[in-house]
Amino acid sequence: MRIYLKNNGYAVSEKFPMTVFEMEDVLDKLKQTESVVRFEISENDNMEFPFALCRRDFSADIYRLNLFAERLENMNSSEMTAFKSLLTVKPESDFEDILLMTYGLDSVMVYPCSGCRELGETVIENEMMPELEGCSDEILQLLDPEKVGQLMQKQDGGVFINEHYCVTSGYEPPDINIEIGRPESCFFRLLIVPEEEKIEQAQWISLPCETEITSDFCNGICFDFQSSLPNLKFDNAHKIGTLNDLAKTLSELSKTDFVKLKAVMEAENICEIGETFDCIEHLTEYEFDINVSDQSEFGRAYLSRNLPADFDNSALENMDLFDFGQGILSHNHGEVTSYGAISGRGQELYSALTVQQEQQLDEDFEEDIEEDFEPEMGGMSL
Repeated sequence: MRIYLKNNGYAVSEKFPMTVFEMEDVLDKLKQTESVVRFEISENDNMEFPFALCRRDFSADIYRLNLFAERLENMNSSEMTAFKSLLTVKPESDFEDILLMTYGLDSVMVYPCSGCRELGETVIENEMMPELEGCSDEILQLLDPEKVGQLMQKQDGGVFINEHYCVTSGYEPPDINIEIGRPESCFFRLLIVPEEEKIEQAQWISLPCETEITSDFCNGICFDFQSSLPNLKFDNAHKIGTLNDLAKTLSELSKTDFVKLKAVMEAENICEIGETFDCIEHLTEYEFDINVSDQSEFGRAYLSRNLPADFDNSALENMDLFDFGQGILSHNHGEVTSYGAISGRGQELYSALTVQQEQQLDEDFEEDIEEDFEPEMGGMSL
């Protein structure tokens, strides 16, 4: 399911469920340290949900949100129909109640039925209402199935969902306490199998690992790889030792530097272990602004730092400075990433341009305009 998450002007759209590392990365993109997130369930990507549910703002621990998505993903068709029926009759439920609704769904009666007429026919045929007991077949044949079905639905409080009739009146939220433990502190997780034919012997290993990594892991096959660095690629179990060294190095970084590292890796498309070590070594040569989410916002931040101190910065609030911000970033070999604005190595994000740099920036803009508006005649460029 797709979820739209937001935090004080920052927003991301992500598919759940996801791994622990992916959830932590989402929190970094949202610029928040606490795990409680504000979110909406995407209406366009979750058409099976009642629209009223998708238009609401929720707040929940991201790990509980992930559990909710996991439970939905593992539901069979009957359970999903029962769940939708509960959402329909209880549209104002808060998130904790909705999460609880994913349990105990077998108490909701669900059976195939397309509408009140078909329901009425079933009720009459099986004399499912007290009012029909003792009636002769001749009397039963005179009854209007549509009206009988409507009466039965009213008495049951039932709803029609996906060509099924659901009776929710017998549902009671289960008396359970949903506990979710916090993930272990690590940077990588690998699922190692000794041979392709022996998947049942697969074992997870978390890095950094202080104990010696045995040859069984080094000589095995990496069946799955989970990483706190989204760009990093790893598929060779023989390099587990090097990956473990990288994990130990990452453990020595501050949280700010760790997020900065991810920004550099995204901007420079770094995906190999060796490149990552080199990036960490030169991390201080980059400037990073975690508060910038797009080029226009960077343009405003740049101007606010370089205009006279008494300039009224409120004049910049509604200006579209995307092209300007992108132009400055290009000169500084910088980029706006998912985590904030990052400069090129050895560059400064907000340093004032020299006259020569300003002239070059103007020339670049003129070239872009000429390319965008090059006139044509008779199918040939002038």
